[in-house]
Amino acid sequence: MNVLKDLLRIKKFREDKAELELARARQNLAEADSKLKIARKELRDFEVACERKERELFDDLYQRLVQLKDLDAVALEIELMKEKKLTYESRINEAQELRLVASEAVEQAKFIHREAVRMREKFSELLEAFNAELFVEVQRQEDLEMEEVSASRHEQNRKNAMLERV
Repeated sequence: MNVLKDLLRIKKFREDKAELELARARQNLAEADSKLKIARKELRDFEVACERKERELFDDLYQRLVQLKDLDAVALEIELMKEKKLTYESRINEAQELRLVASEAVEQAKFIHREAVRMREKFSELLEAFNAELFVEVQRQEDLEMEEVSASRHEQNRKNAMLERV
């Protein structure tokens, strides 16, 4: 009986631990989602800024007499913006990868939690069945004792009645 209670307590502990791990995994997923959202917003903001800067550069070129070095400077600036855009895209890819890992961790934690719940429920049912059987056995013992007491009283009454006749 105590063994079953101890096993049930262990199963409950494992279920609680799995639940905590699931909560942590979900928190990590939420953080990964947030990082991905931020990375995407930073890229959009950068693209808008780049478009504006590019328009300004070309507007400046159209309004004055330009030399080859001016064209080279604009081309260099545009190339630097493209390289920086790659950095933002790389951040998005990293954030997507982290989100994928976090999502897989959530799925794994869900599976472990489901298994822990199933095992705890199994041991709860086992303990309930054991307690029910124990209750039936205790009732049977009490009934036997009552019958024994009743038979003993009946025997005592019969002996008393015989003694009174004598």
